Amino acid sequence: MTDKNKEMTIFQKMTELSLKHNSINLGQGFPDEDGPKDILEKASNALFELSNQYPPMKGLESLRKNISNHIDTHYKLQTNWESEILITNGATEALAASILAMTNQGDEVIIFEPAYDSYKPIVEKAGGIAKCIPLLPPKWELTYEILKNNINSKSKLIIINNPMNPIGKMFKTSELEAISKIVNENDMYVISDEVHEHIVFDDNKHIPIISVKGLEQRSIKIGSAGKTFSLTGWKIGFVISTEELINTISNMHQYITFTVPPNLQEAIAYAYKKPKKYYENLKQTFEDKRNLIYKILTKYGIKTHLPEATYFLNIDYEKKYPGLDPEDFCLELIKNAKVTGIPISVFYNKETNEKDVSKLIRLCFAKNDTTLIKAANQIGEYLY
Repeated sequence: MTDKNKEMTIFQKMTELSLKHNSINLGQGFPDEDGPKDILEKASNALFELSNQYPPMKGLESLRKNISNHIDTHYKLQTNWESEILITNGATEALAASILAMTNQGDEVIIFEPAYDSYKPIVEKAGGIAKCIPLLPPKWELTYEILKNNINSKSKLIIINNPMNPIGKMFKTSELEAISKIVNENDMYVISDEVHEHIVFDDNKHIPIISVKGLEQRSIKIGSAGKTFSLTGWKIGFVISTEELINTISNMHQYITFTVPPNLQEAIAYAYKKPKKYYENLKQTFEDKRNLIYKILTKYGIKTHLPEATYFLNIDYEKKYPGLDPEDFCLELIKNAKVTGIPISVFYNKETNEKDVSKLIRLCFAKNDTTLIKAANQIGEYLY
């Protein structure tokens, strides 16, 4: 008989344990409140106002037009809504369609660790070889030399997550320029998972991969309306790239999901017409939550990595439990502090050298303030 625990992901496992021990779940990576009510109403009305049959394979005209306008408004980038934008069933399907379309048998694909957990399995399903490169704390820096040392004749694709889940890193201009140089020198392409592009803090500015000099024809940008509008269950994602690459990715998309629910597309088309004030409020809301939990944790002397973006914050437990495995510590945290986190170690390839694996715990702060205050105090009282 198959061991059930071996089949479960770490997210499933921690969620089940969280429920069992009545723990505050900061492991799940989504907000605990739904997005704006007017967007929900638009989706409801669209069920009766639009056809509920198959919409266009690339997505509704209204949504692609409004995403194009949105990209122009926020980044001063012009895109052709007809030929350079594809709507997908969430960012994960966008990743799947893009990776499957761009990877041939035996191609090597570079992934930076700690990495979102779907990249490597999709690369391997496409017949590619995932080459995982660990970035090291506390700065998690990427250099041209690091890249060059991992490139060979089989290198085809680089996947980046910017901003980066689970560590909240944003790639600097110099790092993106290093990627551009490598890509052009070696006839490669780059996929950039940018689902948290609007959840950035302090003076940080998101740099879309399609805006980087030298990558205009060699990059694929992936976005998520679910993250931007706190509607992750809707699974509305998009791909922006050149006409040639969009056609290649669309050919894969049509055999994976083919289309996306038309009423949800229409509601998100409406959402992308929101003024800049909405995005300023989104940023400020999550920045305030980040600062709230950070202030409480540091009050207890807990070493905490302040994220530049995303709604994830990481804590270091090694000062008190230096020999404890990260997953075992998460189990102890659930039982003793009644708070659930996710070990960063699960975001690394199993073959990664143990000394390069960061022993941090990821906490999601996209929760209400009362929950965050209670969770942070319980962690603090347990650790110190």
